[in-house]
Amino acid sequence: MKRLGLAFFLVLLFPLQAFAFGEIFKIETSGTAYCGDFNAAGFNGSNNVDLWVLVLSDTELTVSFTADFAPGTTFPMFGHTYLTGATGAAFVGGILFQNGAFATIQGTAKFDRRTGAIASLKGTFVQSGVLDIGCFSSGNFTSQKVA
Repeated sequence: MKRLGLAFFLVLLFPLQAFAFGEIFKIETSGTAYCGDFNAAGFNGSNNVDLWVLVLSDTELTVSFTADFAPGTTFPMFGHTYLTGATGAAFVGGILFQNGAFATIQGTAKFDRRTGAIASLKGTFVQSGVLDIGCFSSGNFTSQKVA
């Protein structure tokens, strides 16, 4: 009986929502890239690689090097999402390419309380060989909603 009461209270506190998917974000990254011996370089919004993300579901993103998601410029990223409240979620994801290159992400998503749409993404990443063969980088990312 106590569990039923707790469940009812939680539904009132955090109403069940169908979160929207299909949002596209421009991703800004900052961090450090390592290429060759003693060759480390910082990057930020003024000198990073342009990336866009299409949120397909709570387990799949499409990452693109072009704003129009042109064929040959995208790759999927799969992962898991855990709701942390009525307006937030934590996520982790990654991809391993056949040539051994990889990318991983970990972060949080914030939802618009009125619409259920994803409002923003932020977190950390590690990649090796995705942007440049023989180079790896790590850092932070934040999103900018694309209209």
